[in-house]
Amino acid sequence: MAESTVRPAYSLRLRTALAASLTLLVSLGLVGLALDAAFRKSAESTLYQQLGSWAYTIMAGMEVDDDGLVTLAVEPVDPLLLQPDSGVMAGIRGTRNEWRSLSTLGMVEQELPALPAGETRFATPSDASPWFSRAFGLDWQLPDGRLTPVTISAQVHASYLEPQLQAFRGGLWRSLGAAAVLLVLAQLALTAIILRPLRQVAEDVARVEAGQSDRLGGPFPRELEPLTRNIDRLLQTEQANQDRYRNALDSLAHSLKTPLAVLRAGLPDSSADDDEPLRAQRQAVDDMQLLIATRLERAAAGTRRTLAAPVAVAPVAERLARALRKVHSQHLRTLTLTIPPDLNFYGEERDLLELLGNLLENACKYGAGEVHCSARQEGGGHRPGLRLVVENDGDYVDLNAYVQRGRRGDERAEGHGLGLTIVSEVASIYGGDLAFARGKLGGPRVTVTLPPAGV
Repeated sequence: MAESTVRPAYSLRLRTALAASLTLLVSLGLVGLALDAAFRKSAESTLYQQLGSWAYTIMAGMEVDDDGLVTLAVEPVDPLLLQPDSGVMAGIRGTRNEWRSLSTLGMVEQELPALPAGETRFATPSDASPWFSRAFGLDWQLPDGRLTPVTISAQVHASYLEPQLQAFRGGLWRSLGAAAVLLVLAQLALTAIILRPLRQVAEDVARVEAGQSDRLGGPFPRELEPLTRNIDRLLQTEQANQDRYRNALDSLAHSLKTPLAVLRAGLPDSSADDDEPLRAQRQAVDDMQLLIATRLERAAAGTRRTLAAPVAVAPVAERLARALRKVHSQHLRTLTLTIPPDLNFYGEERDLLELLGNLLENACKYGAGEVHCSARQEGGGHRPGLRLVVENDGDYVDLNAYVQRGRRGDERAEGHGLGLTIVSEVASIYGGDLAFARGKLGGPRVTVTLPPAGV
């Protein structure tokens, strides 16, 4: 069966920071473009006024004689009109001749416009002409009273505004960049403050998982109160249901085992002269005892807390090893444990006792005197899994037959069958599995692999 693809979950802080930063950058970019357009419009408006000022300066020093020849009696004082190839030029177009400022020297001469009297024209750069120009059309009265048309114009190359625009844009984007950095830092700080209650919830859940607390702390913001309140209720309900379930199982085991023990005690001990009905009764009582033990152990294995406190594996294994060394002291030579002292089992201590107890009991009972048990962490994460390996030096037996799918535990012989059935049930509750092979000691090796929580 193919594994389902799980999309990675990104943190709220990362999502919020990315969304806020993207919104901020787009907003500042639009603001920058708007300011750039506004400054360019303002610069063009200022240039419009400047072109008019140059044109009026030329008009003030202009003279036209009786023949209609245009001259300039007073040279303009603006150095841009006197400096060759300055990018600024002015001109007068009359009916007989044209006058151009000294700044046109070295420049490609532009055709001076001719406008009727009273008309004003302002042109911006285009593909046909890279010049800003402003021209005035007027009628000049000659000494004899006649009127002659004259057009006064001033022109500026498009590159005239580029230094101003570049300087403004440099300062603008530097300022907006600094503002963006400060605003992003402020947003990150604000996001951290806003998400702090969520971090507190996560820390409280981690303390519950670590067994340091049985409920979430607080107080929490009003928006999180329904969540935290329901989590606390869930934890309390789960613990109460588990305790009630275990107490019911213990009471049921006691109430059933006692009558069966009395019934079994009332039957005579087996002998060669037993008739068939008596042997059948004795076998029925034994089957009922085995069936009750199997079913109760299976039911107990199914009670797992979701946020159980971690259980240190080494002390539990040492406690079981001391008991087994006494029980099997006659033939057990060595029982070695290789378990890191900081290794934890994230589940119920009762389940760990079932796993280790049944595996070690079977290894001691059916081995030749040497048993080895090792454990290590499986996977990573906040609640890693566990791998248990138990092997002995007895005769190799294929243990797969004892945990065949669909075979009832009460139909197997007491010993390997019942113990491995319980181990298999506990492992399956935690999403784990069993593996069997021949160990280095020559006997069977049982490996129990429990994945990390949530896998």
